[in-house]
Amino acid sequence: MKLTIQVIAPPYSYEDMDTAIHIAEAALEKGHEVTIFLFADAVLATSKHVKPMKIDRNIPMKLQNLIQEKGLDVQICSLCMEYRGLRVEDIIEGSSPSGLPGLAELITTSDRFISLSP
Repeated sequence: MKLTIQVIAPPYSYEDMDTAIHIAEAALEKGHEVTIFLFADAVLATSKHVKPMKIDRNIPMKLQNLIQEKGLDVQICSLCMEYRGLRVEDIIEGSSPSGLPGLAELITTSDRFISLSP
């Protein structure tokens, strides 16, 4: 099964990103193909510059580990990146800038589509 999860909420303001990660982990463990598409403020979840306190979770590191170890596909709205001053060299390894045409293709080719937004 091919699953796409769109996240719109900022990574540390809501728990939508955590929910997306938990769903992705479970689906990947069962052998499904998973893409997380980050839109609006959710693009900040891929910033290498995030420095969470030791008591908080490191969302970019979690995403990068899932990309490298489990084959998670993380796509980021490039216009949203640009608007927020996030450059390609600022994002975690393995994630890739995309756009609304890419999101449209994901929606039409996925068996399931989940959109998480505040």
